[in-house]
Amino acid sequence: MTRKTIPMAAILLAGMLLLISGCCMKRDVIRLEDRISKVDADQEEVVRAVERLDSLLSSEGEASMQLRAEIRSAVTDLLTQFQAIQTSMQDLQDKVTFLTESGGARPVIMEPFVQTDGTDSASSGTPVIPGINCQELYDESFIFMRRGQYEEALIGFADYLKYCGTEDKADNARFWIGESYYSMKRYKDAISEFDLLLRDYPDSEKRPGALYKIARSHEELGQTSDAKEVFQKLVNEHPETLEGEQAREKLKEYR
Repeated sequence: MTRKTIPMAAILLAGMLLLISGCCMKRDVIRLEDRISKVDADQEEVVRAVERLDSLLSSEGEASMQLRAEIRSAVTDLLTQFQAIQTSMQDLQDKVTFLTESGGARPVIMEPFVQTDGTDSASSGTPVIPGINCQELYDESFIFMRRGQYEEALIGFADYLKYCGTEDKADNARFWIGESYYSMKRYKDAISEFDLLLRDYPDSEKRPGALYKIARSHEELGQTSDAKEVFQKLVNEHPETLEGEQAREKLKEYR
């Protein structure tokens, strides 16, 4: 900030010259004193203006910081609400899918079917039992799992494999059984189910996910060497998948 002021030395020098020249009269002295007072007043006003500006800048800075804090808080609240809405929308979408494709009818869930020859219906090509709607059975089981009702999901998917073992989603059903066990922290059971998927459905798109969950289950059980071996297998067999990327990151933790 700059201002035009008359230097005090110049004013005093002018006054002395007037006195020396004999031309200074009382009114000139008064005029000189008034000018000196005005300069002092101007200087004081400048000082006050600077102080007000400093105060304004300081308060603006505090207000800006407060505003940024409020914005961050608001954004965090919005993200939390958005995530809750996403969860609700996914649940609603699952329900709509189930009602649309099934016509709203509930699946007929029978007692577990036991093969008389001791073979597994999922691998032996057992035909669908009349009266069983495989799509409905699968959809309701999936909804149970998404809601965290894992026991109900296990029953439903097990029935799907028994009655609908030749359907296209049989490998998915096996995967979700393993996933349910994993969510229940029954890691040994999860490994067994994922191993069955790898054995019975070698071309399944769920294979990378099954390998990853097997490795993670080994980690949870403290079986580090087994986990590393499966992670490496996943990287070797499915390097371009999301699970392959995750496995690479997990392997870095062991170095």
